[in-house]
Amino acid sequence: MLRKLNIIIVLFTLNFISCKTQKCIDKTEAKHFKLKDEKTSLHYDSLINPFKQVLATKMEQELVECESSLTKDGDETTLGNFVCDAIKWAVDSIKGKTLKGFILMNRGGLRANINKGVVNVNAIFELMPFDNEIEILEISGTELLEIINIIIDKKHAFLGGIIHAKNNIIIEAKVNGEIIVKEKKYTLITSDYLALGGDNFSFGKKAFSSEKINFKIRDAIINYCMHLNYTGKKIIPFTDGRLEISK
Repeated sequence: MLRKLNIIIVLFTLNFISCKTQKCIDKTEAKHFKLKDEKTSLHYDSLINPFKQVLATKMEQELVECESSLTKDGDETTLGNFVCDAIKWAVDSIKGKTLKGFILMNRGGLRANINKGVVNVNAIFELMPFDNEIEILEISGTELLEIINIIIDKKHAFLGGIIHAKNNIIIEAKVNGEIIVKEKKYTLITSDYLALGGDNFSFGKKAFSSEKINFKIRDAIINYCMHLNYTGKKIIPFTDGRLEISK
């Protein structure tokens, strides 16, 4: 967000400068120009700085304490498990009930680890800088098995099942404790980015139904952190054997 604000500031200032000098330029020459040397920029700084200060304060807001670092190390990752937990909590809260579904989050979408200690809003923006929203789809067991094969290959994060593989071949795959049936329908909770075909996923095109709940994944993580803090809890990194890949 800070980067977007700085870009807007630069573009606005450039536009003002070009309007001011256009009438007195007879020919165009390439030359270096430092915005900080422009006297009028001080005026715009005085207008924009209060908003930048408010934004900076918001980004520094403390959310919750993390007992130890959340990372993307290994096949099953503590960071991926945490984000999937946050998505499930958000969906259940919005729906007002426990929704049985398979949650999928792509590994590459998690852009930064969360360090041990106090977690602030800025840390969540670094983790999830994208405006991806949560989407709920109904897909076939065939599509779910294809997703699981991609998870085995790319080590994506998930919740709501167990996957055991050897030499990248499925040995066991269950959802909600049951073996996946190709003809059965399953609820998939993921990001609109993946539903639209991101990271080479194709399930979105073949889904029986889809629903956006107008809630960003980043906001789900932030609110989940606040919920943990409000209930006197910390982020406790964990793995539980949901993904096991051997050779």
